Amino acid sequence: MKEFIAKLKQILHLDRKPSRKIRRKTRAQSMVEFALLLPILLTLFIGMVEFGFMINTYLSLTDATRQAAREYSNSQPFISLSPNVDNMNFYTDCAQVVIDTLAPPDDPLARQIVMDWTMDDILVSVISVDVDTATDPDTISTITRYPSGETNFSVYQNFPVSPYDDVAIETYMTANGTIPVPAGLLIVEVYYSYESTLGITTPFIKAFAPGGHVMLYASTIMPLVAVRPH
Repeated sequence: MKEFIAKLKQILHLDRKPSRKIRRKTRAQSMVEFALLLPILLTLFIGMVEFGFMINTYLSLTDATRQAAREYSNSQPFISLSPNVDNMNFYTDCAQVVIDTLAPPDDPLARQIVMDWTMDDILVSVISVDVDTATDPDTISTITRYPSGETNFSVYQNFPVSPYDDVAIETYMTANGTIPVPAGLLIVEVYYSYESTLGITTPFIKAFAPGGHVMLYASTIMPLVAVRPH
């Protein structure tokens, strides 16, 4: 039986080892294929790392808006009442909390680069929503915005108008069939121009993003008792 298997291998050339020439050819082919794939693999890897940095930046922006809205949700946006006189320090200080959260005051380098006044922006909106209880069901009757005469406060005026217009507020207050109630709202928003963290992907960002940066946006809505209609 062993002799038969040996003869069969000899006939089918299964007992022959690959020649050096074939081994060199296979090895060279693998090296060429790896060299061709390496730039693609590196690009994908660097892109994933850069995307991770971008997501981390977005989460930091969200945390900053939450921190600012949380701190000022129990504050008074007016210097005096009847009539309401805006306290502009309320808006500037609230926006400053966003900056301080993104870059602590004891980190001067981070504070220099945290916000670009030519592209970024921080918006603070104070909104009073009143409801008409004579209708069935109750409906929103008026939406009053502060500072008085403005739709919102903008730090750098790069994005002067908040996307939370009256239609968006009404949609927010009546989502999923909710019956609206009188409410005061504080909305903190931030626009941040993200540039490459690694630096290697800068050419790709410039190729696919307007102006060579990706505009990130985050917002937080908190109740503001001081402007709730009574």
